[in-house]
Amino acid sequence: MFRCIHKVIFCLLWVSSLFSCGQGNKERSLPQNDQIKKITIFKQPEIMNDTLKPYLFIPTSFISNTNIKNKSYNITVRTGNSQLELLVGDVPISLNLFWGDVTKTNGLRTSPNVPINSCILKSGKYKVTGKIYPRFGQKMLEESTYLTMEGYYRKANDWNHKYPIFSIKTNELAYYRGNQLYNPIVGFPYFELQTEIEVEVPYEVEGWSHSVNLKEQNEEELKKEMQQRYDDIRQLIAKKDTAAFRQLIQEREDLLGTVYYYSEEEKENRIKDLLTVIMSEEFDIAPYPQEAQLLYFAEGKMVTLVDPVNREGVIRLLNRKDPKDIVSLEFRFHRKKPGQKLSVI
Repeated sequence: MFRCIHKVIFCLLWVSSLFSCGQGNKERSLPQNDQIKKITIFKQPEIMNDTLKPYLFIPTSFISNTNIKNKSYNITVRTGNSQLELLVGDVPISLNLFWGDVTKTNGLRTSPNVPINSCILKSGKYKVTGKIYPRFGQKMLEESTYLTMEGYYRKANDWNHKYPIFSIKTNELAYYRGNQLYNPIVGFPYFELQTEIEVEVPYEVEGWSHSVNLKEQNEEELKKEMQQRYDDIRQLIAKKDTAAFRQLIQEREDLLGTVYYYSEEEKENRIKDLLTVIMSEEFDIAPYPQEAQLLYFAEGKMVTLVDPVNREGVIRLLNRKDPKDIVSLEFRFHRKKPGQKLSVI
């Protein structure tokens, strides 16, 4: 995934293929004595009021197209004055779609056509959850806070024909007290919209479905292991060892190639930008942030470390000619079997 506001963020959810190791490239130096000073565990506030049930709109015009085999599922999101988590099956589509200082100012934010197949391992039912938190710098949800989610599917690579699945919104909760419109989510630190979708795809991949529940592991030991895994990855980047880097994310590459129906050419083309930066002499490895946040997903089967402010990856590359040009790399990990080390998923 990319976000371009003087920064580029590469989320490994979208990485698909790597080339072999380059030759004759000068090794980068790592920052000296560099380590994340503090790792905290993200704690979600309790659901503010489970008696608030937003209206769920199922389009009456919905007609399932059984002729479509390679379905691409998508969600359109509109949010106002909030930070957002969007998850399918308790797996985030993006960690920083609308998060951090980008939400500091009031306003509507729309992200159409968010693909979600990376969260879909096989046909079946999946819970879709939109979690909204106060915008950056605020402690409570405001009067103008809202969230709308609309789901649909289409044939892969066909943007002209969409088949709606659901529509759900917070402003259906609002009601009038006399002449005054009242929004019941105002003044709370958190609220979520949730619905369930049933999907049909021509593939079945294991992914994280049988992975170890990392919430059952000692937190301090997990923090140390995460720090070591990120250190290992930075060593690969410093050495510009793209062959080892490919091996690191091969499992995730295979999964993405399947769920997004990529051709071999598409797999190769999608990674060129990332490898160009990793191999570039213009970029240095940045120091770790002083503090990082550990987030659990997929019912505890997946973890990652992020900068707690903007939820960007803790491995960053800086363009020495332009300090505003920052490449942030996001990695997600799981443990396939007890006793195995954490691997990228």
